[in-house]
Amino acid sequence: MIKKIKNILGLTILEAVMSTAIVGIGFIAILQMVNYSVQSIDTSGERTKANYLVSMMAEDIIGHKDAIYGVNSMTEDVVIGIDGTITVNGVEKPDARKFSDHLAGAEFTAPPCGAATPAGTAGDATAPTDSGTPKSIYETEFIDAPSNKEEKWMKIFSENRYLKCKGDRDVKRMKVYKICKWPGVCPFFDENVTDDGMYIGRIQVNLNNGRKRKFLYFQTDYKIRK
Repeated sequence: MIKKIKNILGLTILEAVMSTAIVGIGFIAILQMVNYSVQSIDTSGERTKANYLVSMMAEDIIGHKDAIYGVNSMTEDVVIGIDGTITVNGVEKPDARKFSDHLAGAEFTAPPCGAATPAGTAGDATAPTDSGTPKSIYETEFIDAPSNKEEKWMKIFSENRYLKCKGDRDVKRMKVYKICKWPGVCPFFDENVTDDGMYIGRIQVNLNNGRKRKFLYFQTDYKIRK
């Protein structure tokens, strides 16, 4: 009888401690895997959104490459001469330029995290704070399509509601490069481009405080020499 009782006494303290340690190590590994999975899903979602937004930006530029910056979109009497001069209602507009030419002269850059500039003009940013009430990205409207596009980009990339801003290295910028072989016509030289200009756009979006980067190069326009 005494021998049978000793055989059913159960676990010793040492065995219980060892079992608890093994189970605890397993749970710690599982929790680490869950945390890593959540972070991976969040990063993948941000990269997917960045792909869509970068493609949207490229489509805006290509789709409005013939739009005139600073000229009312409803104006019917707009003539673009062979030499590139733009005439509106019979009056030459030296400051008017096509969308690609405008972007070639001014790089689009969204402000860094936490920065704010006065709103109300194209290219201005608002503070990246969330009041809890969704606002339209078309809240400010301009007379020309290029200015409206730039305002839309600024609303999307400067506010922390489409892409999460995790540091000052999360830059969002877009630049158009005009390339040709004619001196004085294009700032970038290439002997193989014998027309008035090939426009190449470059979009850069940094995520996760600059650790993830998205680049897109595309042709925005091409001017044939006449």
